Amino acid sequence: MSKEVKKGRKRKINIQKVFNLVSFTFLLACVIFYGSRFIKLYIENNKVEKITVLSDNIKDNNKDNQNFKEINEAYYFTNDEENNYVEYSNILWRIIKINKDKSVTVVADKAITSLAPGQNKKYDDTYINKWLNKSNENNTGILESNLNNIEKYLTYTETCKDKITDTKNITCKDKIKETYITLPSIYDYVNTGGNNGFLNNEEYFYLANANKDNNLMYIDDTGKTNYTEDEILGVKPVITIKNTITLKEGNGSKENPYTFEDSKGLFGSYVKLGKDIWRVYNVTDNSIKLSLNDYLKLNNQEVKYKYSNNGYYHNDTTNGSLAYYLKNTYLTSLSYKNIINEDKFANGIYNNTTNYDYTKVLASTVDTKIGLLSIGDIFLNDEATNYYLSTGVSKDNNQIYVMESDYKLYTKVSTTNLKIVPTISIKKEILTKGTGTSSDPYEVD
Repeated sequence: MSKEVKKGRKRKINIQKVFNLVSFTFLLACVIFYGSRFIKLYIENNKVEKITVLSDNIKDNNKDNQNFKEINEAYYFTNDEENNYVEYSNILWRIIKINKDKSVTVVADKAITSLAPGQNKKYDDTYINKWLNKSNENNTGILESNLNNIEKYLTYTETCKDKITDTKNITCKDKIKETYITLPSIYDYVNTGGNNGFLNNEEYFYLANANKDNNLMYIDDTGKTNYTEDEILGVKPVITIKNTITLKEGNGSKENPYTFEDSKGLFGSYVKLGKDIWRVYNVTDNSIKLSLNDYLKLNNQEVKYKYSNNGYYHNDTTNGSLAYYLKNTYLTSLSYKNIINEDKFANGIYNNTTNYDYTKVLASTVDTKIGLLSIGDIFLNDEATNYYLSTGVSKDNNQIYVMESDYKLYTKVSTTNLKIVPTISIKKEILTKGTGTSSDPYEVD
């Protein structure tokens, strides 16, 4: 009887153990669920994105490009390359090389002024170097002062400045190291293909190298090398973009160049006044100077005019002179004449008696509302040619400097009728519309 009772007795459920098991399972599920979510959120919030610098993008875009070659630990663009364009400060540049540290060295696609170096001067002391880089002297660093936010975007440019006796034996032992802006070197010229490379574009321009007599080396309009101490030739600046700069947009073509600026500066930008397009070639604290991005026209017809009957002086009170015509005919025809301010425009002489010191040209000024570009100014319209500058050869003759497309300056008699590229000055704060590009120029509201 007792055995039958034992067989039929049900096992008593231990509620405490069941509760503990359910609680443990629940807690474990919570730990797994919320723990995995916590880990996922932590990883996402602390993910370090890989920053791709400009040089990496350029290398990726050109990994199959036969014109992109490694030479002595740097990557050079060679021959007549078509995909090495960069836009900076509203100027078009060409990539020379990517350096070992991933910085990018570029050269202006076109010369942006014409100067003589000065007689028997080492490169560091030439007027070209003074024009490119700031110093304590007046009228130095014309280009450096205008480029956009140099300390943010650029680093010092290292350039070979060896004295050259044989272009096939370049040691590159003597270097420029502590300036932002230099000139191309013969080393760069050779490595980019020489006269078969993109640097040879039918312009005369100086190199940073000299011979034993300190005569500066230059490239002529056929791509050949030569030396001189007093020729007035093109200046093609070279700069180096920092290795931390990232790409904004572009693929390196001329139509879609690489860009990297967070915001554009005023220098080099386009300005629409009335129906005319101007370019900003100089920026000061209060005003900007603009040069017409075309030849002067009235009723859609190009105007040609003589500079003067006698001499280089810009005298707008002498009837028959270009200065008089600009003030009394051209200015009065402009619908926006009321926003043009009187300013100081350079009007000096430039010759061997002053050792071709451009600073003396810029220091000699006239007060006027309509002027002309001068030696020492920045030239931004590389398509304009055969027009008067406001710089004379001497106080004793009628020769005036004339801008040509190859950037080798010539002179013509002041009574010759030539095309005109005028300059004006306006307050920069009145530009309230547009972005300053050629397709969306700044405008006055």
